[in-house]
Amino acid sequence: MALEIERKFLVMQENLPELHGGQYIIQGYLSELPSIRYRFLENSITITVKELRSDGSRQEIETSNPSSTQEERDALKRISLAPPIEKIRYRLPYGSLIWEVDVYQMENQGLITVDVEIPEVGYPLTFPKWVNWEREITNDSKYFNVNLARKPYMTWPIT
Repeated sequence: MALEIERKFLVMQENLPELHGGQYIIQGYLSELPSIRYRFLENSITITVKELRSDGSRQEIETSNPSSTQEERDALKRISLAPPIEKIRYRLPYGSLIWEVDVYQMENQGLITVDVEIPEVGYPLTFPKWVNWEREITNDSKYFNVNLARKPYMTWPIT
């Protein structure tokens, strides 16, 4: 089992560099606790189980099927907690870390977030100019992907 420590932020779109080479992801959830999600990446399906720990890190285990059928994809969508979300993920190196920018599609269009996986709890971050470090959303449940599936960004009241 892998250990994942991740932080998530909103993006300052006006400072974001031009994005290239993104990966289209369709992601749905079968369970919330523990988190069991599936991802469709081209023809593959990846199932991930994550268990949140008290320090904010997560135990994670993944398994993949590199050549899924449409029948398998349809079955996962049918038993999902909510319709899957869609996003394009871009991987941008900065310093010694990879920052993953998610540009949400469909019902979550307009939302752009960035995740960074860090090597240990409390790891000091140096932020790219396009990361809104004052808007950390790591623990803000409305930005959890499972909740974006249930209540998409485009349905949120304008603030």
